[in-house]
Amino acid sequence: MTLATTLLSAALVVPSIPPPEYDDCEVITNCVFDASRDGAKVFSVQIELDVTQSNGVEVVFGRDVDGDGILSRTEETMSIGYGCGEWKVANLVTGDKFSSAGTSGRTALDWKLRLNRNRTPRSLAATVNGQPTFTQLVTPPPFLFDPKWNAAKIIRRGQSDPNLQVECSVDTIPLFIRIR
Repeated sequence: MTLATTLLSAALVVPSIPPPEYDDCEVITNCVFDASRDGAKVFSVQIELDVTQSNGVEVVFGRDVDGDGILSRTEETMSIGYGCGEWKVANLVTGDKFSSAGTSGRTALDWKLRLNRNRTPRSLAATVNGQPTFTQLVTPPPFLFDPKWNAAKIIRRGQSDPNLQVECSVDTIPLFIRIR
């Protein structure tokens, strides 16, 4: 897994993390970003992977309060990802969860959360392989974005995919994370 971070047109590539020793292990990497940027109008996450019933990828968002560059469990607030045959979104503070059936094979989630001027969620366009998903979140709840977020944790579970790449990009308009 390679982590590439683009920050104001400057790219930083972090060395790959090692593959898991066993097929059922998880591998974690962290991505630092600044969700407080006033110009960001769209919060976008794209996840593309070869899915099975036993593998998955999850992106967890939160605020790295202690500044150690690692998003610990107590700092996590929201997650988006695929696992156990379904796509999931969770409010990690309240425990509220939303899910959508997954498919096997190469699958892609495209998540575009548009923000109001006051940095709250305005509308969500989410698709899996081009088909609408998470329709129960048409009116997006506030937990889907927090301008205080400064870190994301990417967790890969199951069999190793040597082609899986993570790109965190913070531009002037969208906040963007891509996993493929």
